[in-house]
Amino acid sequence: MKKILLGLLLLATKLTAQTVIIEEKIDNENSPAYFQYLPKSKKIVFCTSSKSNGNSAFTVDINGKKTFLYQNVNKMYADFSRTENSYKTVDLKDQGTYKFVLNGQEQSVTKEKLKNPNFSYFGSYDKNNVFDASGRPDKFSGSFNDLYVLGFTNSKNSWRIKDIEKEDVFLEIIEIKNNTNKRVKLEKPDFALLKGNQFSKSDYDLTFSCKLNNNENFDLITKSLSADSQTVVLYKSSYNFEGKKIKTQPFTLKLDNKYFITSTNGGGPRYNTSTQSMQSPRFVDESYALDVLSINNYYEDPQNGDMYIYGIFSDEAPKKIDAKALPKGFYVFKFDKGGNKLWESVNYIDGKDYFEKIRVSSAFQVNLLDYGKNLIFSSSVNSFTEFTNAAIIDKTSGSILKSSFIEYNNNLSHGKMSYFISNTYDFKELRNKTFSPICFAAVSINPKVMDYLKKIPEKGDRLYFETLYSDEGVWLVETDNKKYYKVVLFKD
Repeated sequence: MKKILLGLLLLATKLTAQTVIIEEKIDNENSPAYFQYLPKSKKIVFCTSSKSNGNSAFTVDINGKKTFLYQNVNKMYADFSRTENSYKTVDLKDQGTYKFVLNGQEQSVTKEKLKNPNFSYFGSYDKNNVFDASGRPDKFSGSFNDLYVLGFTNSKNSWRIKDIEKEDVFLEIIEIKNNTNKRVKLEKPDFALLKGNQFSKSDYDLTFSCKLNNNENFDLITKSLSADSQTVVLYKSSYNFEGKKIKTQPFTLKLDNKYFITSTNGGGPRYNTSTQSMQSPRFVDESYALDVLSINNYYEDPQNGDMYIYGIFSDEAPKKIDAKALPKGFYVFKFDKGGNKLWESVNYIDGKDYFEKIRVSSAFQVNLLDYGKNLIFSSSVNSFTEFTNAAIIDKTSGSILKSSFIEYNNNLSHGKMSYFISNTYDFKELRNKTFSPICFAAVSINPKVMDYLKKIPEKGDRLYFETLYSDEGVWLVETDNKKYYKVVLFKD
C-alpha cells in the first residue's frame, strides 16, 4: 500500500510539473495585444482588443483566476504604477486624456499637463519588470505612482535638458487627483564625486537615472568609473517630491586584474551613432553607444532593500568608457541597503571560438532576474552570431548553481509587427518554434521547459514563446498568433 501511495504521489508530482494557467482563443473579438508580469501582485496583466466590442484588460493569478480591469470599452492598455495599486490607460474617445484608476476610482490627466516634462530619466519596465533607463522623453510608464506623474524640465520649461551640470533642472510634479502640476528646482547630485582626472573618460556629458520608490520618494542614480576601470561607485540618492536630497548611499565595486566595461543592461541611455537608413536589423545592437550609467544595472530586493549590482568585465583595460573591449565574463555584487558588501560572484562566460571575436560590449544584452531563492543571470548576443549564456545564482552565497550556453538563429521572416508575440529567434532542436533571447535562458536551464517544448508536435502553425520569471517559477506565454494563446507555469 505504501508503495502504491508513493507511486501515486510521484505521478501527481510529475503531472503538475507544469500547469496551464489560462488558455484563450484568438479571433476578431478577442485579440491579445500586450502583457506584463506584476511581481508584487504575482499576476500577469493582459490587454486585448475587439473589432466590434471595444478593448479589455484583465489580470490572471497563479490559480488562473481572471479579474477584469475594464471590459469592452474604448480604452487602450493598462500600465501599472510602481505600487501596482493603480494603473493608467488611454481614453480612445478623448485622445488628449489619460485615465488613472485607483481603488476603482478614475481620475483624468490631460496631455496638456504632460507635454513639457522629460520622462526618460525614470525609464521604463519590460515584460519581466526589469528597469531600462533608455526610455523616451514622452513616455512615462516608469514615472508615476498612485499620487503623481514625475518628470524634469530645464529653466525654459522644456524637456530638452542638455547639460545637467551647467543648467538648472526642475522636477515637474503632476498631481493625478486634481490634474494640477507643480514645478520645483532639483537639488543636484554632487558632481565632485563624478568628475576629475581620477575617473575614466567619456564622450558624453554627465547624466542620471531615477527609480520611484512607491509613493514615498524616488532614487536618483549616478555612477563613477575609475581611470583604471577597476573601481565603480554607484551612488543611490534618495529624493523627496520637493526635489530635495534626503541621503546618498554609495555602493563600491572593485575588480582585481579585470576591468569593468559597458553592456546593454538597461542601466543607462543609448546614444544613436548611425542614421536609421544605415541600421541593419541584424546588427542593430552595434548602432548605438553607451555612457558610464551602462557600466552596470541593479536589482533591489523589495523586501529587505538588498542590492544586486551586475554587469560584464574584460581582461583588457578599455581606453575610455564604451571603447572597444573584449567581453570575458560577468559579475554580480550583493550589498545590504547600507552599502556593505555581502558577497561578489565574478565568473567567466564559457562559449565557442566566435566569442573571442566580439569587440563591441553593447552587443551584449544583460539581464538579472529574481527567481525565488535564486537569481537568473543571462547575457545574450545578436551580432554575427546569436547565443544566450545563462546562470542560476544562489542569493545567499553568490554560488553558481547551474550555467548553460545555447546557440540559435535570428530569422527576421518569423516576426511581424501585427503579431501578439513577434520574436524571431529559432533553435534547431525545437523546430517550428520561435523565441526571444531571454526565453532561451529558461529553455537551457530549466529541463521542465525543454521537455514541454519537445513534446509539442512540429507540424502545424509556427508557435511563438515568451518567458516571465518569478518567485512562483517560469511563466511561459505561448501562441500561434492566429488561433490561441495560453500561459503555462513551471514550478521548481
